[in-house]
This record gives sequence, C-alpha cells and structure tokens, in this order.
Amino acid sequence: MINRKIDAMLFDFDGTLADTSYDMVNSLNILLEKHKIKNVELSSAKNYISQGANGLISFSCPNIPDDEKQILIREYLNIYEKNLFIKTHLFKGVPEIIDALVKKNFKWGIVTNKPSFLVLPIIKMLNLAHAPNCVVAGDTLSVKKPSPEPLIYASKQISCEPVFCAYIGDDKRDITAAKAANMFSIAAAYGFINDSNAIKEWGSDYIINSPLDLKILIN
Repeated sequence: MINRKIDAMLFDFDGTLADTSYDMVNSLNILLEKHKIKNVELSSAKNYISQGANGLISFSCPNIPDDEKQILIREYLNIYEKNLFIKTHLFKGVPEIIDALVKKNFKWGIVTNKPSFLVLPIIKMLNLAHAPNCVVAGDTLSVKKPSPEPLIYASKQISCEPVFCAYIGDDKRDITAAKAANMFSIAAAYGFINDSNAIKEWGSDYIINSPLDLKILIN
C-alpha cells in the first residue's frame, strides 16, 4: 500500500540500477584462476554481489583465514577496476524510469556501498541521459549501509526530507537503512537476491519485480 507522498527516489547501484554481475564475477574468476582455485558459475556467484568483494571472496574461498581473505579482496578490487565495463548495463526499464522522474521534476540519486573509485567511472561509462542529482558511495562517509547515514546524507544533498524520499535496493541492508532513515523502502525483487522467498521478511514498504513498477509512485 502506497500511502505517502514521494518527491525523490534514491537507488542502490549493483542489482538495482545496473546489472554488474558478469563483470564482477568475471573478475572473480580471473583471481581464482590466478590462485588455481576452481572457478564459480555466474548464476550462483551473482547472489553474493550485494555483499561486495567480501561476499564474493567468502563465497568462492570459504574457510580461508581472515588475513588471506583481505589480501584476496585487495587483489580482486585491482582486477575488477581493470574490467569494470565489459558487459555492465542498466536493467531494462531503468532509462524509462529515470526519464519519467526527470519529467515529473523528481530528484533522483544513487546510494551504494561500492567505493567511489569503482562506481563513479561506471556511472560515467553508462552515459546516462540524465545525471543523478547525487551519488553517495561506500567511502563518501565513514559508515555504509545498513547505517541510515548515507541515505540521510543523500537526502540533504538533494534538499529533500527523508520522509519524502523512496529508497530502492535488492538487499536486506538496503531496507534496514531506508526504514531507519524514515524513507519509503522498496525491495527490488529482480536484483541479485540469494533467496527470493526472504524478500517479504525484510519488511519493505513495497516490492517491485521490474524497475517499470516504480511508475505507480511517479504518476
């Protein structure tokens, strides 16, 4: 039930705005091959993308000591930085939604845990018809989602009270952050979700199966 006024939309990035799965898992397999570890399937590994590099390394290299894991994470990020934009693309319907937001004078932005040295080049290469009004990356503040602080910071950047903002994401942490920030929380069921049955347990205000489902909030 949508029962509040929405003036702005903020989006998670990976699995919500952009399908980065191929490039992130391809980079992981380059790392695994280098270390003579068995490669992973895209269909399985993509479910851990919302947990970032740590999630991908934990999935592909379980039971390794934490110090070794940290080394692999750094290696992975270096590889991914060189393979950022091979098959990455916006999800179907995203350009239309951004266009609709701009036409209705909605502010829109991105709040992601992805570090700025990775997300900013991708945003540039996506060549968006309408630039986001704000981008809050994983290293913009000293805290990341599920803390509500990045979302609250974004709302200040676009001069919109949190209560009038909607936040869309494909991970439980996105919903936790949105609710704590007093934003309208929307779960993107089409994203990189390990257990689609768990979405209802996140307690979001709304669930969408396609970016185009957001039109009901814009119109």
